[in-house]
Amino acid sequence: MHVSSNGYGMYLYEARQRWFSYPPPYYLGGSWYWATPWLWYDGDPHGSYTYSQWESKITTRMAIPASVTVNMWGDYNASSMTGTIYAQFRNDSTETLNGHVLFVITEDSIYTYPPVPNGDIWHNYVARDYLPNYTGTLVSIPAGDSVTVSEDFTIDSEWNRYKLTFVTWFQDTVYQPDTVKEIWQGGMIDFSVFGIEEVPGEDISLQKVLAAPNPCVSGTNFSFNLPAGSEYKIDIFDVIGRHVKTLSGLSSGNQEVVAWNLKDDRGFVVSAGVYLFRFESNVVNTNGKIVVR
Repeated sequence: MHVSSNGYGMYLYEARQRWFSYPPPYYLGGSWYWATPWLWYDGDPHGSYTYSQWESKITTRMAIPASVTVNMWGDYNASSMTGTIYAQFRNDSTETLNGHVLFVITEDSIYTYPPVPNGDIWHNYVARDYLPNYTGTLVSIPAGDSVTVSEDFTIDSEWNRYKLTFVTWFQDTVYQPDTVKEIWQGGMIDFSVFGIEEVPGEDISLQKVLAAPNPCVSGTNFSFNLPAGSEYKIDIFDVIGRHVKTLSGLSSGNQEVVAWNLKDDRGFVVSAGVYLFRFESNVVNTNGKIVVR
């Protein structure tokens, strides 16, 4: 999440206030400070600046059985750019759970060039909006019962709606002795699976660039539609922003399929991992991810 103001359209006041609602994790010179990057889960500053320590902590936390399950869905009207997100939380414990339910709209694979001040050009799951706000909605779920929470939302025209994900969680209101605010359950759903009422006449094929298979082992294909003679360019980067490969050409006007054999510009096969692509043309510009196994 971006918590510092910048000129790249990613700063969100609600994200910063949510951050400040927890105790600061970093002690220096007799004072406590909020710091990034820092691993937080359940409202507790479990991590540090060292990314290598994060995975084991997250894996251990995810292995703890949850007493709550969540199911998410949504609908969207492309004409008004508005919709509703729903989450049903079921309490399988033996006691009533009281807490806040929050929704966050996030956008993935945001490409910024020149880089932002910390040198990054790719930004993933950036918080775009908190629903209804950064404190959430207070709910009570009796033992063995369920509650459905819904929030209306509006999509900003500057966001890439094909890269949006809705995240939700149900969190206790009480701080535990180690400053934890227990999160009983969370979930996420891609905006692409919403029931979407499209604008009449909108050609969705011009807005999508699909990479398949994804994940891939020996190669992947980029599929898209552009008017005949349209120039396109696909730049592929690794997760730290280093350029890997460029694919370019002219569209035939039919369904276009451009293959990437997983080799970089030097002809070497890339390592397994996550790669990011930037698609550019005079019709559509978009970003995406490819997982190489």
